[in-house]
Amino acid sequence: MKTPFEHFKTDTSVVQIEENLYEGNLSDRWSIGKTPNGGYTMALAAKAISKSLNHNDPLAITANYLNRLNFGKVLVTVEVLPFTKSLSSARATMLQDDEIKVIFTATFTDFLKSKGLNKSFRQVPVFVDYEDCIFHPFKEGFNPGLEKFIEKKYCPDSVWWEEKKKDKPNKATLNLYMSWPDKETADLYSLILFLDSTTPPIFNKMGSVGWVPTISLTSHLRAFPSDGPLKVSAKTEFLTSGFIEEDREIWDSKGNLVGQSKQLAKLRLKK
Repeated sequence: MKTPFEHFKTDTSVVQIEENLYEGNLSDRWSIGKTPNGGYTMALAAKAISKSLNHNDPLAITANYLNRLNFGKVLVTVEVLPFTKSLSSARATMLQDDEIKVIFTATFTDFLKSKGLNKSFRQVPVFVDYEDCIFHPFKEGFNPGLEKFIEKKYCPDSVWWEEKKKDKPNKATLNLYMSWPDKETADLYSLILFLDSTTPPIFNKMGSVGWVPTISLTSHLRAFPSDGPLKVSAKTEFLTSGFIEEDREIWDSKGNLVGQSKQLAKLRLKK
């Protein structure tokens, strides 16, 4: 039987149809409601883009989600842009039913050959010990479908699904550990998925108030993660005319920043 990570690798695989044209299949395993998760969609596109470039490690990817995707067949077309010794870039489109659904811009590199100064101006965030965090079990009809396949353990200040006491108002932030359930080491494509797989952090402030579809998502990959659960932090600081930002960071077990993302989304309140 396949593990969730093995399913993910299969579900993000693509087949080359012709030069710079690839076919994939969006699985309902990685669903948010009735549509594929945006990070999963980006990971599949990144796999296609990597096949057209000289460098194969995703470094920075931006996606603009133009219209809702459905589960099933998609085509990814890749336009290769000028490249350098250390970087390759591309534009790509994801099509479904002859309609452009997502536009991507991406830059790839080779982390094993990357050289340069390493310095952190902020330390790894301090979390409660992994053993003392709260596992969020899957509940059909309440959790997004993809949460069957990702292990999440929330810090006590981030147990967003419990009713908050009025004298202890929470911030619109979440701190949690995230990993594959069978403890495989996350790869770069896992990071792309995980950077869009937390609950919207605004839920820790306002509760599960509605649907939060992504408009634009930019993800930065900083390094290959080490073994062990990943520390994930997410925050929202502004809600303006129904639009919110979501900022996320991922740190590995050795205290290295391995991923960052910024997302613009629309908060659609429950009727």
